[in-house]
Amino acid sequence: MKNFKWMVAAVVFFAFAKANTLQAQQEFQAIAHYVAQTKFDIKEDTTKSKDPMQDEMKRKFREALSKGSQQEYKMEFTGTESVYDKVVELAKPSVGSEFSVSFSNNNGVGATIYKNLSQQMYYKEAEIFGKEFLIKDSFPTYNWQLSQETKQIGNYLCYKATYVPELTEIQKEAKKKREEKKETGGLLAQIETNEDRTITAWYTPEIPISNGPGEYQGLPGFILEVKEKNTVLLCTKIEINPAENLKIKQPKSGKEISQKEFDALYKKKYDERMEKQGGKGFIIISETRSN
Repeated sequence: MKNFKWMVAAVVFFAFAKANTLQAQQEFQAIAHYVAQTKFDIKEDTTKSKDPMQDEMKRKFREALSKGSQQEYKMEFTGTESVYDKVVELAKPSVGSEFSVSFSNNNGVGATIYKNLSQQMYYKEAEIFGKEFLIKDSFPTYNWQLSQETKQIGNYLCYKATYVPELTEIQKEAKKKREEKKETGGLLAQIETNEDRTITAWYTPEIPISNGPGEYQGLPGFILEVKEKNTVLLCTKIEINPAENLKIKQPKSGKEISQKEFDALYKKKYDERMEKQGGKGFIIISETRSN
């Protein structure tokens, strides 16, 4: 009888502890601010054309790619859910003529992503040439290799973790096309693409929530920095328990689809567009002029 009472007491204790932990997770709120920087190394081109305007365009193209693109993101999160989105800024006035460059990324860095940690599910808003989709899927598995290497990011001590993903069929085909472009030459052939597949993350156990920007998660702490290929995603500021309560909402707009189905459809539409455009790429270069 005495043992039975102890068992009941233990069950009640652990149930109470679990309830308190869940309540603490639900009450915890924070906002993380990130900056994504994408840069490419460009081969030096000493060739000259007969058209000075074309040479100037090439020079500006290389300069824009070297500077890369920079974008700000905001992640609102609790211990059980989060939403990660791009910060939309008003266009800044420009002086003279300048080029800007933007890159398409398929790892979730540039998309609006809602994550439910309890259900291990994510919802990602995406589009294919103007048509909206809502990707719903379970968390991707990251087989992180933990390291004792540390560094300071802001006020937080962070630990290093790495993961090397296998190439998907789409990525293998994209790599093959990049190699073909290098052989044919041209402006895009001058871009030095980082072929190292290693994803490096820096996380802090001081924020004991297994989450991070984009689709990244699965570490024993919150992720403050990620480097994948030519992109570095860095947390620049964290607001713990902000004055106003967060209203994290699961996105609902767009045709619901799995990640695998979306990737297959994207590849199909991408190939169709590439064929129509004669194999031209999708790096976007724009020129702005002041009046």
